[in-house]
Amino acid sequence: MIQAKYRSVTDFYARFNQEASIKALNQVQKSEGEFWFKKPGKLRWSYHKPQKQEYVSNGYTFWFYNPQEKQVIEYPISELINPGNPTTTSSLPELLGNINTLFRPAFSDIKDSSNYVIDLIPIEETDQYNKLTIVLDRKNLMLKAVYLYDSFGNATKVILRDIKINKGIPDSVFKLDIPEGTELIKAPSLTERH
Repeated sequence: MIQAKYRSVTDFYARFNQEASIKALNQVQKSEGEFWFKKPGKLRWSYHKPQKQEYVSNGYTFWFYNPQEKQVIEYPISELINPGNPTTTSSLPELLGNINTLFRPAFSDIKDSSNYVIDLIPIEETDQYNKLTIVLDRKNLMLKAVYLYDSFGNATKVILRDIKINKGIPDSVFKLDIPEGTELIKAPSLTERH
């Protein structure tokens, strides 16, 4: 059911609230913003609070924009992904569209009468996380929240709201317009680093 629903998703928009618990620092960082996704491989995370930041990919290039530093770092997507391990390359709608091939799903111990709470353990190891927990509305399987856990004991909670699916997000959303006076840093490729 989940896989079929999310395979049919061509684009996805949501507002989000995020809480990242960083164990080593014993602190919680809160942020909020908007998320856009479009097949194939386009995404944008726009953080509005506490500081503005942009993470944008057009499917070929990834940009990180920090307005406070007046700096953009640009990476070719091929430098950031592991093509042999799609759990590190995909955004959440793509992962859910391949849930049965990428994860070992199991109902969580968390009891929730209005939602399905499902733990997802990646079949192939990833440095980014060792478990995802997703919360889906029982009525329509709409994704409501994601919990991401890593091997260092850190946890990130992302609560989604105002979700819109298959509304025809324009490709222009996945283009970063670099403001005048902003430094553009092109990250060296792996071959240049050796």
